[in-house]
Amino acid sequence: MNKCYLDSNFLIYFKNESSPYHQQAVKTISKLVGDYVMLFISPLVIDEFLHSFSLELKKGRIKDIYANLKRALQDILSIPDLCLINPPLEKNSQIEVITLMRKYNLRARDAYHFLIMQANDIPFFATFDTDFEKVFATKSLSKI
Repeated sequence: MNKCYLDSNFLIYFKNESSPYHQQAVKTISKLVGDYVMLFISPLVIDEFLHSFSLELKKGRIKDIYANLKRALQDILSIPDLCLINPPLEKNSQIEVITLMRKYNLRARDAYHFLIMQANDIPFFATFDTDFEKVFATKSLSKI
């Protein structure tokens, strides 16, 4: 295992200390970093993280949401061996998203994540999401 894509829900649990999955997310990232696994996120992951984490902060009645968002994102971006990657920009790749949606019963956003992983030869996915079960079942991607 040398490359792993981190899902936004995984990062939310990593930063939300009151989450039931917080400890599992922290331990998993520590293990991946300790095993020198290259970790990847995309601007799409960051967008999802900022949106969902800001909702969590609002529910918790946190006063300075933006300072907390900035600190959380800085913490994530300082994870050792974390790289930012983009989806492929070729026109045909955009059509491939629809193929992935149909084949694996994914929503568009999830199909984009999968396309990013495929385009960058990333075989592992750290997620708590169940939407990728059909992908995992085909061994096209392995869940961490």
